[in-house]
Amino acid sequence: SYRDRQIFDLKTLLEAIRFIVVNSILAFIFLFLTVEEFEWAIFSYKERIADKVIDETSWNIKTLI
Repeated sequence: SYRDRQIFDLKTLLEAIRFIVVNSILAFIFLFLTVEEFEWAIFSYKERIADKVIDETSWNIKTLI
């Protein structure tokens, strides 16, 4: 006798919730870094700060965009 499996079982639901939570945390971190980069650009323009910042990291916002 064949019995259909439920589409939404507890394991699938927990994996979906975990996926959403982890990606939300990562999105928040990236949003914070992006806002900080733009905030520094606006502040340094207003204050006439002409420092040259050498940032060779892979997560530099200017290399990502």
